Amino acid sequence: MEKMKKRFLLPSIAAAAMLFLAACGAGDATTTGAGPGEAPAPGQGTAQIAEFTPEASGLDENLRFIEPRTISVALWDRANERVPVFAESYWATWVQDAILAEHNIIVEWVTVPRWSEEEIQSTMLAGAMAPDVGLTFSDGMVRSFGQMGGLLNLYPLLQTYRDVLPNLYSLVGEEMIYWELDPVTNELFAITGRLFQDGRSLTFIREDWLNTLNLPIPTTLEEFEYTLTAFRDNANILPGSENGPIVPYFLGHDITWHAGTLFESLIPSDVTEREWFVHSFPGNNNERLFHFEDVIREGSRILNRWFHNDLLWRDFAVSEEQIGWDFVVLGRVGSFTINWDFPFRAAEGLISGMREHVGPDANLIPIMPFVNDAGQVRTFFPQQTDRSIFFPVTNTEPLASLLYLDFMSRPEVLDLLQFGIEGVHHEVLPNGAISSLAETADNPWPDHQFIPSLRNFDIALTVNGIHFSESDPDRAVATLALGYPGIDPDAIVEARNMGLRYAYWFRNVITRPIASEEGMTVPLIDARDTLLHTVVAGTSPEDFDSVFTAMYQNYLSLGAAAVIAEREQAWLETFGDVDTMP
Repeated sequence: MEKMKKRFLLPSIAAAAMLFLAACGAGDATTTGAGPGEAPAPGQGTAQIAEFTPEASGLDENLRFIEPRTISVALWDRANERVPVFAESYWATWVQDAILAEHNIIVEWVTVPRWSEEEIQSTMLAGAMAPDVGLTFSDGMVRSFGQMGGLLNLYPLLQTYRDVLPNLYSLVGEEMIYWELDPVTNELFAITGRLFQDGRSLTFIREDWLNTLNLPIPTTLEEFEYTLTAFRDNANILPGSENGPIVPYFLGHDITWHAGTLFESLIPSDVTEREWFVHSFPGNNNERLFHFEDVIREGSRILNRWFHNDLLWRDFAVSEEQIGWDFVVLGRVGSFTINWDFPFRAAEGLISGMREHVGPDANLIPIMPFVNDAGQVRTFFPQQTDRSIFFPVTNTEPLASLLYLDFMSRPEVLDLLQFGIEGVHHEVLPNGAISSLAETADNPWPDHQFIPSLRNFDIALTVNGIHFSESDPDRAVATLALGYPGIDPDAIVEARNMGLRYAYWFRNVITRPIASEEGMTVPLIDARDTLLHTVVAGTSPEDFDSVFTAMYQNYLSLGAAAVIAEREQAWLETFGDVDTMP
């Protein structure tokens, strides 16, 4: 599961929404239903379910358009040095050629920078320039533009064309496809992609540093802090210290992610379903955690202490995060918290890089050193949902767009996109497991065939994780273990099992839309980051409480308090004064 962010100074959702309202006219954007005798407008009211026949839709008996259709599709791009323009990669070109041959659909890519996708797509939606198929991690953006009439209501389209979308329904599943469906209005502004979770986030520590100092694996906060202090005090004898000053704990810009396992351990063990919902916010668990004030206060206090005791990377708030990862590769970092498989990934090269710069014994192992008030390890997993896939109202080819999603959900398509070319990127073992191959002098990859994201996540838009995880779980685990060239497969399985062993899920709660959330995702997250950077790195321990209290009250006044209050009211309206859903 991916959660890495870089920051850009771009318009917020609220500003983009105002542009959209101005472009459409306030009356059009706020219409709630059709006039007498008129069909409901897309994204408004309860649309009619049309009868579908291939011939009437311009398709032949093989579901190929008789006349070519053109759609534009958002393509996430990381500006990787091997693939500086992902739209020109082998994978992007292959998809264009294959779907043209299969469905006579011309796909035009619209490049969207991965780390600023929300801001960029908000701007494009506001200017009526968004591609026909968009994808985002921001369900807040989807709700905002959906409620304003900026997105197509996908429910009637899915009902009409369901029979020609077997791969989409098989892969993503009914529950995820209709995850955001409003049961009252039958409005569905996005299809929710499927996440096959092999883990979430783990804390990693240098195994060779523990061995050098004859230290046990820490299993509590106190033991972990003692270990970080030992790294600091014995820096001169630690492997890798010859490459520069050591960093006991690498904390990145997004503190709620990089210290996520610490914050989660401070959630009370008796937290209720109601409390979890009330303190939620569009985004993922990291945004949600910030609405538990006591949790954030005490977690930040710990980080503040670590910062002033020289246990953290000093420049986390002002430097590019990649600098910190470069320190890891050089062998200078003792511990960090990140995606459960991030250190093992070939594209990131953390462990392989360490071994190159430090030696063959340099290694990172996962640990779980943070326990809650009941003495338990509990990591809060999001639901099996991934990115939101949406069609703007400017999309005039909804059937072609849905056929594109179905094509991209085919097993044979995902086999190529996720694992690459057989004999180049992988080999298939006799038991069916797919073993990834390393790029070597004897097996060089042309730059355009380099895969810049894990399992081509940026183009495989309907799934996150091995696509046959549900249909063939044993083969999927075996494939997962063999998916990180140069890493012991047993280490992959151990990390996967450790994360899942302590996983905890809350059920999906459906209530009316929360109006106070609209347009607030970006400004509140920006305010969150400013607060955390200030109280961790810019405040003395003596002033911590006064600064935290003042800044958190300001955060609440910006809109967070209204969100929390309205969520409480929505819960009461839906379920009554109870702590658990029926």
